[in-house]
Amino acid sequence: MTSPTDPDQVPLSPAAAQLSAALQARAERATVSRATLMEAFREALPGAASGDNARSTLATLLYEVAEHGIFGLPTSRAKWDAGHPALPEQVRIPTVPPANHATPRQHVSWRPELNWAYDARLTASQAEDLLACNRWFRDTHNHPSRRTPLSLRERSYEIFRYEKRLDTLVTGALFAPGRLTLEQLATYREPPPLAHHRLGDGDTLLVVENSDTYATLRNLLKPSSGRIGYIAFGSGRAFEASVENITELPGIRRIVYYGDLDAEGIAIPARASINGAQHGLPPVEPAAGLYRLLLAHEPTGGDIIDSTKAHGLAAWLPEGLRQAAHAALTNGQRHAQEATNRRELSAEPDWRW
Repeated sequence: MTSPTDPDQVPLSPAAAQLSAALQARAERATVSRATLMEAFREALPGAASGDNARSTLATLLYEVAEHGIFGLPTSRAKWDAGHPALPEQVRIPTVPPANHATPRQHVSWRPELNWAYDARLTASQAEDLLACNRWFRDTHNHPSRRTPLSLRERSYEIFRYEKRLDTLVTGALFAPGRLTLEQLATYREPPPLAHHRLGDGDTLLVVENSDTYATLRNLLKPSSGRIGYIAFGSGRAFEASVENITELPGIRRIVYYGDLDAEGIAIPARASINGAQHGLPPVEPAAGLYRLLLAHEPTGGDIIDSTKAHGLAAWLPEGLRQAAHAALTNGQRHAQEATNRRELSAEPDWRW
């Protein structure tokens, strides 16, 4: 089962964090137009914005950022375009607090790395966080050893005495293009490990969302794995970041994914695919045979998904499965991948594509 997630506890995927930061840097009003949204997208993720799947990529990221409450999407269908998947004509971002709530800039001597801050509109909270970074730049300037790269949470603790502060800041306006970068702070995201098992010499990696189904497929594929060289345990949303570790597996030319058929289960591989592309990986594709088998089962109860969002989610699936997936999502139904158990998979060879 795709576990329910608390958006405050699950960090944004790297691409969504970049888009969020670029958007918030432009949040001078509560409503951001389509033109500004596209400008932020092109600036934050130029490769994705010019790619063949730009529309699907942007839709996926917008829903993710909206789920974290960073901005709101229109509730009226009239405020979405007619494309596939649909994109909003505007988004709503919480208004920036009045200027008199900000720390006076004239009393601060910013380090050269933060020269942009003299002209930036900063809230009191942003100014406080930036001052902590300013002190770090000052104190480490003549001490190269103190700028030896550390992981994100280790550097966050060093600067803020709170290991999760940078997790929040990287999604905000302070990390918009042209402002703070992880490289300046000599830090990096440490992706979670990707548990995997080598099956053969094939060029395909099969990623499975849940642990029991992972074990079942690993055991069934051991005698004859065909093109599948590796099988990996996605571990739910962890795969959105752990996908980066696939670069360490030799000879992988194709990545296929099998997870629950519900809103989160479909969104996970779509987000992982966007992140993987930034690391030179092939797209994350659906394991069509397994999903086809899964959709043949009776669904169970789930969340009712808005039709516009359901179309965007279903776009990741093969064309022949999109209609059935859309119907399930909008009718409040879900398909847990555990429905395709060892007995059924042993008797049905077609899923091995």
